[in-house]
Amino acid sequence: MKKQEEKDIELRCEEVQEILTRPPHALIRWGITVFFGVLALLFIGGCFFKYPDIISTEITITTEHPPVWIVSKGSGKVQEVYCKDRDTVQAGDIIAVLENPAVTTDVLNIKERLATFILTDSCICQAIFPEKPQLGTIQNTYASFIKSLTDYRNFLSIDLYTQKEQAACKELREYQKYILHLNKQAELDKEQVQIASATHGREKILFDKGLISKADYEEAQQTYLNRRQGQEQLMTSLSSARIQEAQLQQNIVEIRMERSREANTLNASLKAALNDLKVSISDWELECLFISPAGGILSYNNIWQKNQNVNAGDKVFSIVTSAPGDIIGKIKLPVSGSGKVTTGQRVNISVTGYPYMEFGFLTGEVLSVSLLANEENVYTVTVSLPQNLCTSYGRQLDFNGELSGTAEVMTDERSVTARLFSPLRYLWEKYL
Repeated sequence: MKKQEEKDIELRCEEVQEILTRPPHALIRWGITVFFGVLALLFIGGCFFKYPDIISTEITITTEHPPVWIVSKGSGKVQEVYCKDRDTVQAGDIIAVLENPAVTTDVLNIKERLATFILTDSCICQAIFPEKPQLGTIQNTYASFIKSLTDYRNFLSIDLYTQKEQAACKELREYQKYILHLNKQAELDKEQVQIASATHGREKILFDKGLISKADYEEAQQTYLNRRQGQEQLMTSLSSARIQEAQLQQNIVEIRMERSREANTLNASLKAALNDLKVSISDWELECLFISPAGGILSYNNIWQKNQNVNAGDKVFSIVTSAPGDIIGKIKLPVSGSGKVTTGQRVNISVTGYPYMEFGFLTGEVLSVSLLANEENVYTVTVSLPQNLCTSYGRQLDFNGELSGTAEVMTDERSVTARLFSPLRYLWEKYL
């Protein structure tokens, strides 16, 4: 039994030995060589073969001065239309009027008068405004303005404070004359007191020498005292007159202050009413008027005659400028991947309405990228385009102010090898 086991072991060992010592077949040897050679060629080729990442997004093809849309701020019927389709309009021209209770000519007439109205006394007195215009929602504001204007005019025409001031000034002048006469009278009275004092002194000397009687001396003394009393009464009257003069001067100052205060109050009220009226007219214009924001050619969009209904937010008209400038593209680029987009990169554009399999695509170039994203986390990219809008198939596209499509931005090229090793490099840098 033992010999049989040794024989089995020896036989198995010979088979293993034969497998190990047998040289590989030529096909296997060349197959391995070819396999690794192909891998080497793919690796080397991957280092030289590069292709860009593509960022797809929407694009709007427009001009440097794009068409301007006139959007309805309110809802209702178109009451009046002043311009026809394809008419040439200037900035500020009224194109149409939305239905409202106001008479357009009345509102525009008042607006024209307000343009030349200034808050000066002469202009306030001479300005003429309509008495019963039909202004719709502006009516109450206009009534407040007319009331404030009338109050200020009455203040200027009646001028009660000026009359009070003139009366007080006249009374002051009379008092000043009265004081002047009192001063002259005081000077005369002073001389009389001096004379009475001298007489009293002489009488006293004579009385002391016994040349006159006591009654004569007392009479002279009484005359002197009467003169002194009269002088004091005169000075008292003069002081009272001066006090009255000061009161009159103070009264004049108060009248002037009160007049200035009321004038400022009325002026401020008129100014506030004027501003409110201008704001009301501006609000009415924004809501009811379709006004051309720029000069150019008018194009109808959703309406073509009066009494058509429009809704708030509808694009009713557009203005195509006569000098639009160069044709450019505007891309709204999401934040993700925006770091790859730089100036000079190629942009392939498939225009909506022109199938790229039939018409081809436009080729542009990135001109600029906005420095900051907007509130929607979107960057704005400007793309230069061929001015004739000739596609890759040689087809020229029609351009009437604005086109839309899909843009593919060709970012910097990267090799296949770099793309394969990028995840490995990331893991290496992150964990090792």
